[in-house]
Amino acid sequence: MSHHGSSGTREGSLKFALWFCAVDLVLMGSAAMMSNSVTIMGDVLKEATDTLSVLAAFLTIRAVRRSASHQFSYGIGKLENLVSITIGVIMMACGIFVTIRAIHHFSHPIMPEGTQTGIALFAVYACVGYWIWARNKRIVAQQPSAIMESQARLWFSKASFDVVMGSGLLLALIFRQSEWSWYIDPIASLVGVLFMFHAAWGMASSSVGDLLDATIEESVQLKIMSGLVVHIDSYERIHKVRARRSGPNVYVEIFLEFNPNELMGVVQTKIDALRADLESQIPGTDVSIRPTASQVA
Repeated sequence: MSHHGSSGTREGSLKFALWFCAVDLVLMGSAAMMSNSVTIMGDVLKEATDTLSVLAAFLTIRAVRRSASHQFSYGIGKLENLVSITIGVIMMACGIFVTIRAIHHFSHPIMPEGTQTGIALFAVYACVGYWIWARNKRIVAQQPSAIMESQARLWFSKASFDVVMGSGLLLALIFRQSEWSWYIDPIASLVGVLFMFHAAWGMASSSVGDLLDATIEESVQLKIMSGLVVHIDSYERIHKVRARRSGPNVYVEIFLEFNPNELMGVVQTKIDALRADLESQIPGTDVSIRPTASQVA
């Protein structure tokens, strides 16, 4: 699959998800105004942050397709991390707001109205959410992408959130005549908030690591070392290997010592072969190989 083709597939998936989020936000907002359900209100707030997340991912994928400018020689991949941290903080704030409202409903319980509409919406959106999650996982399997992996986690969390919310409203409706049923709605909200906090923490913590140039994941490190082993006859010694992630891209620097008696053209041919091999094995990778002998790459 070509880079342009994979970008188009990812953009298409995110575009559909963005339209779905917009429709979900409008319909859930209408349902929240027709009921007193803190559960539905919690989903409206979560849907707003999910929409921002999908929009940010869509804009980032479009932006990284552009070549790096003289002002941003490494591209603008870290913009994805900055936006992810912001969205994570917003999701945390929304979760705290829903938690406060749920606690208030424990002391002032209100039986939600119009819950049938909310249950139907949650059921439909959970099914669509799991479908989008499965589609994103297939895209990641075909073409590894940090953005799409993040989106897959987001949609799994969202669909699971919808299942909990819908189940809470259904139980409140079934046991409507029981006094304790008035507390099902805020309890379901608190359970749903756990999904919000989990998604927000995962999004923010991973992005902070990338912003601080944390060590890349072990699977990528193993691929780099495997490539160096394959080409072990091309160089004398490894001095240093370091790599960092910037958005969807991985930047790798390798410092190798070559035979000082070899011609510069021979060394450059070995460097080009190793670089091409590593970049083909690890999609989205930019490899720089620096000789530590007298030759210059």
